[in-house]
Amino acid sequence: MNGMKLDSLQELEEAMNLHLDIVFYLDGTMYNISWRNHRPFICTCPDGDAEFYENTEALIRGKSLDKRWRDMEVDSM
Repeated sequence: MNGMKLDSLQELEEAMNLHLDIVFYLDGTMYNISWRNHRPFICTCPDGDAEFYENTEALIRGKSLDKRWRDMEVDSM
């Protein structure tokens, strides 16, 4: 999925719940969503600090991805 747009917020939620590594651009910045120790995190690429969340929903709401998913350009999932 190089430079692809998501079809829905549900597509993002499902990918995260499958623990897929998601690399995407938002406002010209590259981000990675992944999992470590059973918790999702987001960081800027390549060397950003990870911000951990309790679950998928908390990350999506905490980073306003529920409002911005249409703006995400997915590089890989």
